Amino acid sequence: MNTNLSLYDAIKDTNARIPQNNALLFMDKFITYEALIKRINQVSESLLKLKITSKDVVTMAMPNIFEAIYAFYAVNKIGAICHMVHPFTPPNQMRRFMEKTGSKTLIVVDTFYDHYKELLADSSITMILANPTSEFGMIKKIGYKLINAKKLKGIVYSDKVLSFNALLKESSITRNDEIDPKRTAVYLHSGGTLGEPKTIELSSFAINSLAAKTSFILGESQFSNKYMLAVLPMFHGFGLCMGVHAMLCNGGINTLMPKFDALQAIKLLKKNQINYVIGVPSLFENLLSKPEIRGTHLQNLHQAFVGGDYVALDLKNRFDRLMKEFGSKARLLEGYGLTEVVTVCSVNTLKEHVQTSVGKPLPGIDMKIVDVETRAILETNVPGEIIVAGDTMMNGYLEDDETNASTFLIDDKSKKWILTGDFGFLDSEGYVHFKQRLKRIIKVSGIPVLPAEIENLLMNFKEIKEVAAVGVPDIEKGFMIKLFVVTDNSVSTAILNEKIHKAIKSELSMYAIPKEIVYLDSLPKTIIGKIDTRKLETM
Repeated sequence: MNTNLSLYDAIKDTNARIPQNNALLFMDKFITYEALIKRINQVSESLLKLKITSKDVVTMAMPNIFEAIYAFYAVNKIGAICHMVHPFTPPNQMRRFMEKTGSKTLIVVDTFYDHYKELLADSSITMILANPTSEFGMIKKIGYKLINAKKLKGIVYSDKVLSFNALLKESSITRNDEIDPKRTAVYLHSGGTLGEPKTIELSSFAINSLAAKTSFILGESQFSNKYMLAVLPMFHGFGLCMGVHAMLCNGGINTLMPKFDALQAIKLLKKNQINYVIGVPSLFENLLSKPEIRGTHLQNLHQAFVGGDYVALDLKNRFDRLMKEFGSKARLLEGYGLTEVVTVCSVNTLKEHVQTSVGKPLPGIDMKIVDVETRAILETNVPGEIIVAGDTMMNGYLEDDETNASTFLIDDKSKKWILTGDFGFLDSEGYVHFKQRLKRIIKVSGIPVLPAEIENLLMNFKEIKEVAAVGVPDIEKGFMIKLFVVTDNSVSTAILNEKIHKAIKSELSMYAIPKEIVYLDSLPKTIIGKIDTRKLETM
């Protein structure tokens, strides 16, 4: 695979080889590579007619549906930057995201119009509304309108509120400007390597470089008529690259699923329309909880990969036992990564795996362990901070020279590394062992939650004197938030709990809502007077 291309050109190459092969599957509807490229071209021409150019940023807050794929590659084709955001992002947070990235165009599913319509108060913002049934027959279209009648009735299309369907009515174009593949192509949001909110800049080259490692990761070289369950969202680096882009670069089929449905996934497995699954622990727990999962149809599953801060060994063992029982070669293999390197840099494979590790570094990726203080390289089996170098490296954090300077490490051979902010070790056989995060990022159902954001929000409450958010293990979600709060004792905790939940849901995300709130007279402190979050994690 040629990695020195735009994302669009990478899948255009696939179309040149196998235009009549299927590329996408959604609700029993197939889209071929030829049809996919045609629709991308139609959307890209329409975006150009809207005066969107290579200097612009387009925000997408979409589930995994046909229109999300068309829009993503159309934006990339014209050289603009795709700004990928969670569809349930609160409007205030979305406004901040768009202001930071300089985005004036927002593409969402039409049922989210009410959720985001207040953004239109800014006269410079244009909203494009996608109907996920545009590729389907009349019955599904009517059913969709009836089910969502309340959400759709307030929409008034105008020059500021456009229909995505109209973008697909333009004629196909041949225009294809030369795009620098190492220029920033995608913005993703993360906690950075220090646990503070950051916007990460990824190039087409970096994303292509991970997609080029697909054969190594999956242990197969031919993907024609093989299916990846594309359920991890595209605002997640692993979902974007391995869940969507990798299959399209390698001639496979993405089975799109906007929201995970275990029973639907099992039906697709039985039809041999899922061969690879990547997900978070809760996805696999959900699958294992269904009696219907049992059966010889599991032989259709070739590979399964799981990631997250906390992946229970028991989950991997239960999954593997089930696969063995029904003759499937699949095993639940854990990997490790961060958005700064397109979210995966080491992974267990069927050929080489140690289930207590997060695998060996991918080809073209170097990983070492350094002393947290001195940055000296450490020997095998000695824990320290994990550093990563390779072709999947980000361009940097958007407009943050200070953090960029503290995140990148240049060694004595002028090699560039990323300090991950994660603690672990390399064993004598080259396997990476992740122990814990040095940075304060908590992954809830695979979605990064930043304790600092929660704490900063709640310290605006006059009745709160101190607050700390920590992560606690959760079998279903991997981790959840636990809050420790010190008040002035003048407020009802029940009333304050409600106020806290409402504020977090409104300003941050549903993933940041705490599982538990504990009230203390004071928070434990370290010797230098900082809140001792490590101690709170044990309480």
